[in-house]
Amino acid sequence: MYVIVIMAITFAVLFGLDKLFTKIFRGKQQHRSGLAIKLPKKYAITGLLLALLGVLCLFQLAGGFNRLMLILGIALLLMAAGLEVYYLSFGVYYDDESFIYSTFGKPSVTYRYADIQAQQLYVTTGGGILVDLYMADGKSVGLQSGMQGVYPFLDKACHARFRQLGINSAECSWFDETKSCWFPPKED
Repeated sequence: MYVIVIMAITFAVLFGLDKLFTKIFRGKQQHRSGLAIKLPKKYAITGLLLALLGVLCLFQLAGGFNRLMLILGIALLLMAAGLEVYYLSFGVYYDDESFIYSTFGKPSVTYRYADIQAQQLYVTTGGGILVDLYMADGKSVGLQSGMQGVYPFLDKACHARFRQLGINSAECSWFDETKSCWFPPKED
């Protein structure tokens, strides 16, 4: 019974924090468009499970002090908090003209699609694809194929970039969506 109550309280707190975080930090037009790239939900679920285990370890202390359970409980809660903050802070929010890149510890940056200068593809050992987009300001935006909404974003970004630069796909020898080539390759 305690486990169900703890899970319900944990879920309610995290749900409330998510809604509060959204209201405070997500007020721009791109945030309200409903178009976004988010991390896989497994980050949030893993964070919830770690929080639950951490709380259970701390409840074990009610029967008597145990230094190992205290340390383990605190470590699990810290890991859970880290995963949840990372999950809630990362995102790419976009509309027809621009996108906002948000990540933990850095201010959000708004880019126009024409700011994308090049891309570099990497294949991960798990078979996923990492797409690094190199921007006009010298920074890069890293996107993984496992993220929610990444391919619709790349398609929209590619065609919006063509529109903003006044070119079409026939003029670009590098363009091939079937091979994940949306933007010019990065020059080494």
